[in-house]
Amino acid sequence: MKKSVLKTVPAFICGVMLTCSAFGQQIKSKNADIDDLITLIGASGYEFFGFDVTEMLNDRYDITFVRKEFLARNEIESSNLTVVSNKRLMTEFPESQWQRIIDEGRIIDPKTQAIAHAETFSFGFYPSGNDSTKTMQLNVPGFMTMGRVTFKLRGLTRKDSDDLLYFYHTRPFKIETFKEDEFIPLILLGSGWYDERFNVFRFCGEREIDPDMSSEILKDVPHHYVVGVRFVKKQ
Repeated sequence: MKKSVLKTVPAFICGVMLTCSAFGQQIKSKNADIDDLITLIGASGYEFFGFDVTEMLNDRYDITFVRKEFLARNEIESSNLTVVSNKRLMTEFPESQWQRIIDEGRIIDPKTQAIAHAETFSFGFYPSGNDSTKTMQLNVPGFMTMGRVTFKLRGLTRKDSDDLLYFYHTRPFKIETFKEDEFIPLILLGSGWYDERFNVFRFCGEREIDPDMSSEILKDVPHHYVVGVRFVKKQ
């Protein structure tokens, strides 16, 4: 009898420990954090790119927002989306309004009489509801919002089908230097490509694009847009 007791006791103890351990492990609910929301929004076709330009407030500039279109790495079109000054001055308003602006305390820089500074701007891409177009919003807080900038996309086909697939992705550019009066690329919106060997569509390569457009990924991208800015100093 003693021999059988010695064998059953450890089994009983082990069973108790496993039972306690199982009851101690629980699945707990968790509120979504910002990373969860960003992942969900991105998977739904929404992308955001923000830029801080406070260092340019030492001077007054006209900021021109530019879109360029490329086919097989050759530029085929360039257009100015809008122009915004990085400083809004009281003197831009009728003189009859100056005293009211002063009384309301709207002047943020007495030296320049500025009532608003463009410290940031952002681009937001979102689904257009149409596979053949992509839509972008441009926002300069306190100055303007362009709610619907449309990009026409070009479809891809497989070797065994004429059905069009629109397969575009974004990539930020490396921001290395700031130069006045020159185009500064910020975002690439590029088409994927068809890999005939493996019968798949691809969009793979550098996560950031070189501003001189030398990135290897561009050798395969058949069609793309570049969104950027140009700073022109105001006299």
